[in-house]
Amino acid sequence: MHDPRPTNPHAGKHIPFKKGGWGVAAFVCLLAVASAASAYYVHKTTYKPPTDVRFHAIGSDRGAR
Repeated sequence: MHDPRPTNPHAGKHIPFKKGGWGVAAFVCLLAVASAASAYYVHKTTYKPPTDVRFHAIGSDRGAR
């Protein structure tokens, strides 16, 4: 009725910590920082505020030249 052997084969044994996922985690963090930096660069180089003198509204005669 009762099995004297433990059902878990690792019961009572020390299983060492595996460090396998740190490289992937570092790559994902680096990718997130690179994405944020590139988005900031694109925003700073292409954004024109609405009060910019080079900004022309659609349908204005200055934009038709």
